Amino acid sequence: MSSFSKLSLLSRKRFLSLGIRRTLFIKQNFRNFHRSSFQGFQGMRKDWVYSPEVSEALETKKPVVALESTIISHGMPYPSNLLTALEVENTVRKNGSIPATIAILEGKINVGLTLDNIEKLAKMEQKAMKTSRRDLAFITSQNITGTTTVASTMFIASKAGIKVFVTGGIGGVHRNGENTMDVSADLTELGKTPVAVVCAGVKSILDIEKTLEYLETQGVTVTTFGDTTDFPAFFTPKSGFKCHSNLSTTFECAKLIQANSKLDLNSGILIAVPIPEEYAADAEKVENAIEISLKEIVEKGIIGKDVTPYLLKRVDEITKGESLKSNIALIKNNAKIGSQIAKDLAYLESGIKDEPSHISYEDKPNQVSQVSQVEKPSNLANQVSQVNQVEKPSNLANQLIIVGGAVVDITSKLFPVERLGPFENPDKIDHYLDTSSPGLIKKSIGGVGKNIAEIIFRLGLNPIFVSAIGYDDFGEWITTEFQKIGMDSNNLQMIKGKSTAVYNSIHLPSGNLVCGIADMNIFNEISVDKVEKLLETNNPKFVCFDGNISEVCISSILNFCSKNKIPAIFEPTSVPKAKKLFQNKKLFSELLETQTIRYITPNIYELDSMFNAAEEKGLFNTDSDNNWFSKLNKFNIGPKFRQDLENRFCKECYQLKRFKESGIFLKATQLLPYIPSIIIKLGENGVLLIQNCEDIDNIKRGNDFNGKRKTIEIIVPRDEGKCKGGVRYKYYKPFPIESRKIMNVTGAGDSFVGTLIAGLTLYGESKIDKIIDAAQKIACMTLQSLGAVSEDINSNFWNNIDIKDNKTKT
Repeated sequence: MSSFSKLSLLSRKRFLSLGIRRTLFIKQNFRNFHRSSFQGFQGMRKDWVYSPEVSEALETKKPVVALESTIISHGMPYPSNLLTALEVENTVRKNGSIPATIAILEGKINVGLTLDNIEKLAKMEQKAMKTSRRDLAFITSQNITGTTTVASTMFIASKAGIKVFVTGGIGGVHRNGENTMDVSADLTELGKTPVAVVCAGVKSILDIEKTLEYLETQGVTVTTFGDTTDFPAFFTPKSGFKCHSNLSTTFECAKLIQANSKLDLNSGILIAVPIPEEYAADAEKVENAIEISLKEIVEKGIIGKDVTPYLLKRVDEITKGESLKSNIALIKNNAKIGSQIAKDLAYLESGIKDEPSHISYEDKPNQVSQVSQVEKPSNLANQVSQVNQVEKPSNLANQLIIVGGAVVDITSKLFPVERLGPFENPDKIDHYLDTSSPGLIKKSIGGVGKNIAEIIFRLGLNPIFVSAIGYDDFGEWITTEFQKIGMDSNNLQMIKGKSTAVYNSIHLPSGNLVCGIADMNIFNEISVDKVEKLLETNNPKFVCFDGNISEVCISSILNFCSKNKIPAIFEPTSVPKAKKLFQNKKLFSELLETQTIRYITPNIYELDSMFNAAEEKGLFNTDSDNNWFSKLNKFNIGPKFRQDLENRFCKECYQLKRFKESGIFLKATQLLPYIPSIIIKLGENGVLLIQNCEDIDNIKRGNDFNGKRKTIEIIVPRDEGKCKGGVRYKYYKPFPIESRKIMNVTGAGDSFVGTLIAGLTLYGESKIDKIIDAAQKIACMTLQSLGAVSEDINSNFWNNIDIKDNKTKT
């Protein structure tokens, strides 16, 4: 008989009850352990608020970058704080990751903020409570709004499953810290929270040597991103102290983070990114400002968490804004590097073991589906000091000459009015009339001609750009900006006694233009003789001119292009300036034979203006001595075309029906005998091409989309026997872009035109459809940029465009 059977019935029941309870206890604790162990991995917590963008990214394992919010409330004044926060988020997105700005709003931890939330924090400034790890319980329990420091952002990011965090600089051991014991919580958080912090080192207002020693004691891996082990000092690329290691690519940084995770070290990593040299502040000037500020802190009795904000503010005041400019530049640079690291880390964690240089997603389609659309990582080796520089363009023997405006753009964007009703439109103009309104005002270098030339330059060509500037500060600024990105400024004609052109635009909260004021008189002073000499010397492949230049200069360009059979491209610029093309009736009439103007790129309003101007000049008069009507008649436009237009275009797209009713097709067709390719920019509704082709089949061969892009097209063959020519009406749908991501509509149209010209030069006119598709993509990049041209555009763009044939040899 077994021992168990010898026990009394009561004893047996007690024994079984104890065993069951013990088993349940073990199971319950295992479940708790399992849940707590993997909660960081799963990320989503029911009691936290996640933005839709961040929530989707975490669920699908896309790369996410955490951002702190104290920089918004305490780091810099309004509206610089708002502008910087939006630019940093935008930089993260453009480099392949999703930004997750972290804050506590009325007691709720938010991972990822809406535009309204960021704006609210920016306006609150220091009314929002600066929140470190120690404050989280208090802030959340009392329903207070707080902005997160490095320490609290790391803690929340780690719990949310975010492994990369970008900030400006971390806190550290304060000067005289051995006596005050003033040591930032950032350092202890780095010692116990497995998040990689990408920053510009330790703020130079601190004791950097003791900070590095403290990090070593905490077991924190510290490495410099770049070619040397020099540890940066926030405003300056070198502090005089060294790291134990350095990494030169974002992929190496990602591997470091992955190794840290696999080893279960449970400590953070500090990746120190030196500020680019061109944005570094004067080290001696900053150090002097710090010494002055430290004395004031002692005199005023400032202690604790108020020390750093006061120091930064006073240093900025003493350096007359130089430190603030450096601060903004380094944060954007960190965001670029951090976003690339997060993207590379997601790539590594996707399970693909190959080095990036040895792997192609096209070669391994089965593995792509496991990556959740993570892009192949790119090596950012040695780009720390080159963050805003453009690669040196290929020398295509000056094949392009651009003549047009270089302008200082002053862009004003209104903030939505507060306390709107649920059905009120924030874009309603009445909200903003007869009063002053808060908003953002930004100065940048623009101008239609300049924007077009810069896009062409960034896309790998080297255009000659001709414009006029004044002997003033704005003129000097334009010249400096050209030199900064490497563009040739030798043909910017400096005009004494005239002011550099200025364009002042006002935009609604959505980004749509209310009105613009243009002071462009200086462009009438562009020397026609100098333009002619440049044309004669370079014999370009294309000449582009915008509507800013004088009618005399336009006539001179067209005369030269006509004699030398050089195709010209006209960008109308605005409704009144679009009419300039028709002032010389005789010269324009000659286009019937010469077809010198190969392309025009109006919007619907500029097209209407051009049509009306041509009509007023009698250019559509069937009784005149030109053969306009004869050429128009050969287009064979008849009832079938009108039926196709209604059945195919208008049924596919409601907006096209509206454009048809406005006469856009009729007006463009009547201009077609003079100008063989009319590309109409429809803004958010896409692009319409109306083109008189000599060889329809050649166009079709060069633009096969293999079903990847749905297009709407009508071809009307010419009634000339076996002629292969005809008229194409083709509609290109827009690329989708979320309205909240649109930062600025100024420059998007110019980006489109610049890409069009670059594409025509590189790949030829037979590739027009794919080039227009590419141009729309570039325009979308600029829409998401605060500048007139996106800084992220470069010649690598063409590698992702399916234009295989006919590439010009360089």
